[in-house]
Amino acid sequence: MRLIKILPLILLLLIAPARSFAAMPDITAGEMYFDVFKGYYVLKDNVHVVMNNHGVTATITADGAKVNVITQKCWAEGSVKFTHDTAIFSCDNAFLQWKTKTAEVVGSIKFSSPNNLAVTSRTAIFNWGTKIVDFYGGVSVKAEQNLQFESGVTLENKIYEHVRYSVTENKILALDENFSSPQIVIPNPDSEAN
Repeated sequence: MRLIKILPLILLLLIAPARSFAAMPDITAGEMYFDVFKGYYVLKDNVHVVMNNHGVTATITADGAKVNVITQKCWAEGSVKFTHDTAIFSCDNAFLQWKTKTAEVVGSIKFSSPNNLAVTSRTAIFNWGTKIVDFYGGVSVKAEQNLQFESGVTLENKIYEHVRYSVTENKILALDENFSSPQIVIPNPDSEAN
């Protein structure tokens, strides 16, 4: 197990000595190995990945995942739960990039926060640097009191195509019934392998 974590570090030092690296993620799973040819960890069963990039922590649990420590990316699938600070996403698939501090989540999205906000959608993009999340497709919002709204924005009991939410401000920034949502597709990790 220790060799599995040390081997990628040695490869990192040999392959890209000029790069500046974030801390090695804490990776556990029922079954895992490092694919030397593709440059990423392959994780199965009870996957748990914690990445700390310069004080910003993101945690992923899933049925399966692939983690590239060189490009600082994670592809997770099956019963995915992504947590950052107080924001919690549950979904079918997720793609996280620590360098850009973004998470693209796809399929049966359920979002919750301690501010008693619950959102469901088909896809979402979360930037944990700005703490802004954009929900796309069949978006339903349920909120308790204390939710703030951008000027001119009013929440009604309907389904939206786009909702923009600020986690830190607990504020709905936009509600759009008609919106040309971007098609979010989780990239293939093999196309990005080193």
